[in-house]
Amino acid sequence: MRILAIVAVAAAGFVLLQAPARHLEAEASAGFFRLVGDERVRVADATSIEVLPARHAPFRAVVTSSCSSIGSLIALACLGALVPRSRRRNVAVILAMATVACGNIARIAASLGIGLVAGRPSLILFHDWVGSIFGFAYTLGGYLLLLHLLLPGRHALRTVAA
Repeated sequence: MRILAIVAVAAAGFVLLQAPARHLEAEASAGFFRLVGDERVRVADATSIEVLPARHAPFRAVVTSSCSSIGSLIALACLGALVPRSRRRNVAVILAMATVACGNIARIAASLGIGLVAGRPSLILFHDWVGSIFGFAYTLGGYLLLLHLLLPGRHALRTVAA
C-alpha cells in the first residue's frame, strides 16, 4: 500500500507541480544571463524564454514538461520516502534534489547560450544531444549522492562485522 500511495502522490505531484517548476526553471535560466549582464535572454511568459541573438533571428525557447527536472525531482523524493525517517534522510534528499535542479538549470542555460551564439537550430541540436547527456549525468549524480549519504559507510560495516 505504501508504494501505491507513493506512486499516486508522485503522479499528482507531477500534474500539480510541473507548471510552477517549468516557470521557476525558465526564470532561473534567464536569470543566469541577467546575473552575468546579458539582457538578450529573458522570460517571455510563464514557460517561454525569449532569445535575441546578435547575428541570428530572435526566437522563443519553451521549457516543456519533458525539459523540466520535475520528474527526476519527484522520483528522488519518492525514493527518499521509502527510507526510514531521519534528519540524515532529509538532508540526503534535499542535496540530491538540489543537484538535479541546479544541473537542469545549467543545461537549459547552456542550451540558451548556444542559441545566442549559433541560433535556434544549434540550440535544438545541443538540447537534444548534449542536453540529454547532461540530464542523464545530473540525474545519476543526484541519485548516487542520495545513495552515498543514505547507505552506511565502510566504517559502519566494520563495526557490525566486529
